[in-house]
Amino acid sequence: MLKFFRKHARGWFMLAIIVIIIIVFVLYFGSDRGSRTANAIVIVDGKVISEAEFHNEYGKMLDMVKLRYGSKLTPEALKMMNLKQRVYDNLINQQIIISKAADLKLQISDDELRNAIISMPALQTDGIFDERKYQQMLRYTKSSAEDFETTQRINLTANKIESLIREGIKISDQEIYDLYTLQNQKINLSFVQISGKDVKSKFTPTSEELENYLKNNSNTFRIPEQVKIKYVFFASDAYSSVSISDSDIRDYYNRFRDKYRTKDGKQSQLADVKNAIIKELKTARGMQNAYAEAKKVHDIIYQEDNFDAYVTKHNLKTYSADFFPINKPPQALTSVKELAAVLLELQKNDIGKVLPANDGYYLVKGIDKKQAYTPNLKDIENEVKRRFVENKMLILAEKEAQSILDRLKNGEQLDKIAREKGLKINETGLFQPSGAIPKIGTSRDAAEALFQLSANKPYPEKLLVINDTFVILKFKDASKVDLKDFAAKKDLYKNIFSSIKREEALLSWLEGNKIAMIKEKRVKINKEAKDL
Repeated sequence: MLKFFRKHARGWFMLAIIVIIIIVFVLYFGSDRGSRTANAIVIVDGKVISEAEFHNEYGKMLDMVKLRYGSKLTPEALKMMNLKQRVYDNLINQQIIISKAADLKLQISDDELRNAIISMPALQTDGIFDERKYQQMLRYTKSSAEDFETTQRINLTANKIESLIREGIKISDQEIYDLYTLQNQKINLSFVQISGKDVKSKFTPTSEELENYLKNNSNTFRIPEQVKIKYVFFASDAYSSVSISDSDIRDYYNRFRDKYRTKDGKQSQLADVKNAIIKELKTARGMQNAYAEAKKVHDIIYQEDNFDAYVTKHNLKTYSADFFPINKPPQALTSVKELAAVLLELQKNDIGKVLPANDGYYLVKGIDKKQAYTPNLKDIENEVKRRFVENKMLILAEKEAQSILDRLKNGEQLDKIAREKGLKINETGLFQPSGAIPKIGTSRDAAEALFQLSANKPYPEKLLVINDTFVILKFKDASKVDLKDFAAKKDLYKNIFSSIKREEALLSWLEGNKIAMIKEKRVKINKEAKDL
């Protein structure tokens, strides 16, 4: 059980992510069971999960996350959330729970469902069920009452199943202490670093070696496909001079009121945010109008094949971009979404589809194209030679570092080996273990490596590689655990551990039943999440 924590649990950020996962799992455990198509991605006991249903659920999940995080939601954070896989799994898990509940003869009565809904704090005002909040919630989640009740019935069924699973979960004081230690104890490390520049050997590669290196690493030296284009930009600002009614402002405020809060978290009044809402609505309308104009122009040019004649006749400003790699567009085009995919298909004198950007839409015409190619060795010999030597030295550096680590594991002292090799021993100082190590850098593998270390096991199992440098770590000492603080927070950590352990047990139960039902041919997988 603690393997998961030793790899991930340091830092309150991870706990926040776990809470988000639980919220998503429990409160958004599938919803719309509406129209189906024959395009089934999964079938569970004859119940179809369609591709349309998946995209509907994914769209709602994405909207919810964007609304929750706003500008703080970076592409990297969104990628880490892996929403497509989560939605896919949730839809399947929902049907598995329904099927297994039927196997176990678990049912939710209408009274249980009704009591659960009217007891939801989010749907109450002064402790009493508020029909207005209920209808507002349905509009916000784009669900019908029937869909919502179906979801809650499934959640209640999941809770009953979870209760059965929970009975077998035991948490020891040692596990709670381990979790507290992982979250709070700081460690100090000694370390040495070995890079290619530390290798004393000199290399003079032969022409044959360079030819082979170029052949085996052709993608590294390949000149990508290049295009030359003309384009027209339909800026949203040029189409945003629209009137915004008071009813539009009120409706927008009511739908997105959670966005408008003061620094201390209090709800902002409509009058205080009216100008901001008008600006947002004008921006949105400007984008809509810009798209409509761009689409109209696209369709006319596509039908009549008259890009140059049309833009001249209508005084549209055109821009040109000389040859550039498809994967590295000019600065002016970096915000254009789907550009690379369109340029790959775009042929000479063709126009692509209307492309969205942050502040408008683009219409692109292909002028010319150069195919990707790998240069001959004689044209890039110096670059190939440089990379060949760097790679060779890096291989030797890895061998040297692994040899040192093996000797350390066999009982030799780091001081002795460092003197022998002329390596400098550095020290991190006390720090909270995570993916970032002071004086060394950041690595995705760092947290796992650090959690292996202790006074009894001072060296990690394998080398750590950061910025093409091999790092050998040695546990030196750790800060003392504050037992008074632990005693004060023990119940908190017990609750956190209980929630996570219950979540893991339920997910394990679902995965086990999924595997069993696939073997029993009760679950048929037609498409995986990565294919959607």
